[in-house]
Amino acid sequence: MTQQNEQQRNRMLSLLREGERRMLVQLAGLLRTTADEINAELEREELMDSLEQPITVEYLNGVVQHHLFERKHKGDIAVAQQILSDYQSELEALQAAQSQSEQSVTTDEGSEELKSQA
Repeated sequence: MTQQNEQQRNRMLSLLREGERRMLVQLAGLLRTTADEINAELEREELMDSLEQPITVEYLNGVVQHHLFERKHKGDIAVAQQILSDYQSELEALQAAQSQSEQSVTTDEGSEELKSQA
């Protein structure tokens, strides 16, 4: 790859990351605002007492994730199961890598401690 192509690729990736960051900031703000608006409406209509707790950003985040998951599998149970299986495999790989990393840090700390005692 030429240097100019590499620079263009890096610039494209930088712009993409910046756009993603801005979108996530806007989405976080929208979730906070929406939760506040819903809670204010519930309060005005004196319905807040019927809830166990006010609507939270975490609740709305779950709603969004559920909606996106439904859109992704489009009602196909086999696809939904495959997606969940893939996520489970990724989580297991992350846990194994984290565990291995923690063991490496512990081993390094132990050998440093032995060296300092020597």
